[in-house]
Amino acid sequence: MKGNIIVRSHLGKGILFALCAASLNATIGVLSKFLISVGFSSSSIALIKTALGCLLLSVLLPLLKRPASPGRWLPAAICSFLGIFVLFHFETAAYSHYAAAGVVIILMASASISSILLGRIFLHDPITANTMMGAGLTIAGITVIFGADLEQGFTLQGAVLAAIGGGGYGAFSVAMKRMGVSGGLHFTRQLLFFGSFYLLMPAATDGFAAGELSPLTIATLLALATLPTILGFFCTTKAIEYLKPSQVQALELTEPLFAALLAFIALNEIPRESLYAGAALILVGLCFSNELIRVGSKVSVPSTE
Repeated sequence: MKGNIIVRSHLGKGILFALCAASLNATIGVLSKFLISVGFSSSSIALIKTALGCLLLSVLLPLLKRPASPGRWLPAAICSFLGIFVLFHFETAAYSHYAAAGVVIILMASASISSILLGRIFLHDPITANTMMGAGLTIAGITVIFGADLEQGFTLQGAVLAAIGGGGYGAFSVAMKRMGVSGGLHFTRQLLFFGSFYLLMPAATDGFAAGELSPLTIATLLALATLPTILGFFCTTKAIEYLKPSQVQALELTEPLFAALLAFIALNEIPRESLYAGAALILVGLCFSNELIRVGSKVSVPSTE
């Protein structure tokens, strides 16, 4: 009985952190698109938000007087390459070649699929009917929401960049679980520290291009560093402590719903009817992914052991 209570508590905490991460990540597209429109290159945006996030945490953590956990520098370096460099570099680059809606769908779908496959290979997580049904329904829901926008500005280059970014994000969640890394603000700072060095190379190669530093631009950069970068990664790393990587990625597929809510509140944009149908599919998919609705049994997959 006590074990069941603990399991339910961990499930609840994990779901809450993953949904918070999704809501924070919903701001990336709009903020990045604005900075690109005022002259920032995609590689410069990725570098600035990562380095600025690391700097802000370096100032904040001593003030919070939170005890630091033992340094996990090698895991941080590996996870940062996958979750910071691969995700940030390729995702931000994709926004330069493809409409935000298409980038979101392809990136999130590839993150979900890669976490399922890599979780099976490296964590020996079973691929169940629930997992497959949940992933399929949530991806279908996102496609329904953005279906009318998929062909706008479509380029194969943008689609490939988004898929690589999503694959890196899925691999990041599996790597954290595999290495037994605990999330938190200190580990988030380590991720951003290594990520800043990784992102220096593409920024230097592309030529560091920054637009005019107006008050609005500075506020946008601070928002990018704080919301999806610091807080988004903090919530994701905490969610991975309590859930399987495939569950975390499935829950973060709710990002478009939070993006629509943000647009309604901030811009008074009325959601299209497709949002409601897509939201229903996503919510049902999440019920399957988290086994609130159970169906079938494990899919027969050859053992990797």
